[in-house]
Amino acid sequence: MASLLASGELTLLRRVRRSAMTKKAWDGSLPIQQSNLVIKCEQHYRREIYMARNNLQSLNERELRTLKEFVENTLRKSGVSLMEMYGKGNKRTKFDDELVTEADNIVWTTISSKILSSFEGHGFLRELSEEDISGDDCPRFLWILDTLDGVASFQAGMPVWGISAALFELFWPVLGFLYLPVTGELYSAYAGREALLNDVPIRVREDPTIDNESLVLVYSRFHKDFVSDFPGKLRNFGSSAGHLAYVARGGADACILKNVNIQDLAAGSIILEAAGGQIKFFDGSDFHVGDYFDGRRIDQPLIAAPKDTHESFVKHFKKK
Repeated sequence: MASLLASGELTLLRRVRRSAMTKKAWDGSLPIQQSNLVIKCEQHYRREIYMARNNLQSLNERELRTLKEFVENTLRKSGVSLMEMYGKGNKRTKFDDELVTEADNIVWTTISSKILSSFEGHGFLRELSEEDISGDDCPRFLWILDTLDGVASFQAGMPVWGISAALFELFWPVLGFLYLPVTGELYSAYAGREALLNDVPIRVREDPTIDNESLVLVYSRFHKDFVSDFPGKLRNFGSSAGHLAYVARGGADACILKNVNIQDLAAGSIILEAAGGQIKFFDGSDFHVGDYFDGRRIDQPLIAAPKDTHESFVKHFKKK
């Protein structure tokens, strides 16, 4: 395994990664699809070589279950704390900074302290610089945590908000979680294998025929960007991760996303893909959440839907 790449090739791949992380990678000589592929290949080889040279094995089934149960319990505990603050935002302001900051601090402290004190070799993207992430000392296990997805709903007393967490091993997805405390829904996924809602397997809609009963979830300013002849319903529940989870369990046919970042999408994308769905750009090109560890916002529209169905939805939405 360690001989997969010569040292010079490995150095080159690391430099590709570092320059991508510092936004200096592509001067127009490579199409974006190729640059994404280079980064994805580098992530794969970096993971394989690191594992081989350090005589490491991926987490076994018992370790995965233990980690899954630990994180689920921690999310539930954090949810109890948030429920005590739910709907208590200042009614005279659209955004209550004090409430949101307090909620963020409670969840961050609870989850990060428990994971870091219980599992060796783990870290959080939130605590790392771009240089840390692209360097050789980046933690083997990297968590992406969104302490409060659906802030506006949370402070307004509306039900769709939650805590999302995603685990990557050397930039490769391992586990994804979303907990919605008001409804008691706990979504979890073993990356690429199985998605669960309260430990019951879920799947995307197998035959998403588009008619007047179809449901697509959209972002808050969707109406400013698109005109639509979609025959079904368009709804916004205010949570990107929640929208992805609803598509994953077949509650919605698809969702459209824009102006999001890796914290918004990491957990939801793992859950969706494990349930048979996929996220693509509107032009049909593939979306890989791992390309956005540098924190860039994704300002091009994305659509999440069951695999091989994206075109049937996209044709109903035209940019203004």
